[in-house]
Amino acid sequence: MTKFLIYARELFKKEGKLDIQEIEKGFRAAALKDGDAVFRQFLSSIEVTLPGCPECFATLTKIVERDKIIVSLLGTGEFQRTYFKCPNGHGYFTPFDEILGIQGTSYTPGVRLAVSKLASSGSFEWTSGVLEEIAEIYVSPKEVQRISESAGETIEAKNIGRIEAVKRPEPSRSGLSEPYGPTICNNATFYIEYDGSGIPMMRKELVGRNGKQPDGSAKTREVKLGCTFTQSVFDEKGNPVRDKNSTSYVGSIECAEDFGWRIYAEANRRGMGSYARTVIIGDGAKWIWGIADQHFPNAIHIVDLYHAKEHLYGLVRYLFQNQKEQSDALDDWIKELEAGNIEGLVAKILAVTGLNDAQKDKAITEANYFIENADRMRYAKFEKLNLFVGSGVVEAGCKTVIGDRLKQSGMFWSLRGANAIIALRCADLSCNEDLASHFEPKSNFKISTSA
Repeated sequence: MTKFLIYARELFKKEGKLDIQEIEKGFRAAALKDGDAVFRQFLSSIEVTLPGCPECFATLTKIVERDKIIVSLLGTGEFQRTYFKCPNGHGYFTPFDEILGIQGTSYTPGVRLAVSKLASSGSFEWTSGVLEEIAEIYVSPKEVQRISESAGETIEAKNIGRIEAVKRPEPSRSGLSEPYGPTICNNATFYIEYDGSGIPMMRKELVGRNGKQPDGSAKTREVKLGCTFTQSVFDEKGNPVRDKNSTSYVGSIECAEDFGWRIYAEANRRGMGSYARTVIIGDGAKWIWGIADQHFPNAIHIVDLYHAKEHLYGLVRYLFQNQKEQSDALDDWIKELEAGNIEGLVAKILAVTGLNDAQKDKAITEANYFIENADRMRYAKFEKLNLFVGSGVVEAGCKTVIGDRLKQSGMFWSLRGANAIIALRCADLSCNEDLASHFEPKSNFKISTSA
């Protein structure tokens, strides 16, 4: 650092001008170089307490000191650590690698966290370029993919553990809730929303799957995304306002039955039972309400108002040719819908005359849709209860959590890779997830107190 300071001063005197960007880069490089040297000196000073074999607990025997190249946030270089073996033949061990969290990898937890954080937001190629340009750390796009997908799989393994825990029968499921944030208010509401969004997949992941292409084939597979959030405050007009930093996400490419357990586990983890009431908001898809009926039967179920209105928009265009008739019918029917008078709405739909057979079938189909969801469409009642009636949070999540990362131009995913990045991204964007915690080293070995 001192050498570069002298060099910078001499360069300024010689050139008579200040290239602040180059000078800044130079000081940063010098600082990293000095910091890296001190960092490795520190690592070399740490001693591992003579460890016992994880299998038989016999004291391990030192074999040899070996160098290992590691990539840290400070640079790339070597440090020396000891190899051990079990006297009873249970294998060879490098305790120091476990303690530092670099077992089986050259990248420190700090680098892997930085890689995963960036790869959660952008492509593997983009992540590699940003790291090299900003942090002067080179990690190839392939290594970025390997590191970030491994992180996502680690997160997903924890998710699966939570899911398996809530599947256990009572009473072993007691005490599973992990309420997040401040003390729950008596008037606070816990919301659950979930929806689906298709992402482009590799051909091998689409074999035998039906889709929307002209030939019946598929190009995408559906990601099921769920979110949970809380509401305890209102704006100046008395409208409910989502609590700041209260939204968490879960998602996966999986069947509705499996996703039902996933969103239930997340609601349980967020302390659903601690809130005054729970509300499920979704569109009219049967799988959404199948999950709600199975896992959240005591919650308030609400069909997204805007989705219900879309049904009416499409229906009036199909039944009426005259624009005034369309407008009059739409105004009248939406009033019934917003009032929650679904029976009256259905009666008016079925009372339309002069329809051909196709129009009659359409009217009956839509009437049945409203009849099946009548109790989920009592919007005037929900408004009196100061509840949200729109599923905008999860719809926005489908765009930001899923679309912005997994639907970029030219992307085609494997099932394994997609689910890993989905898990990583959900954890990164959730209010009560600390991404750094997934990179904390875990080891049974201890360092000496003299280190």
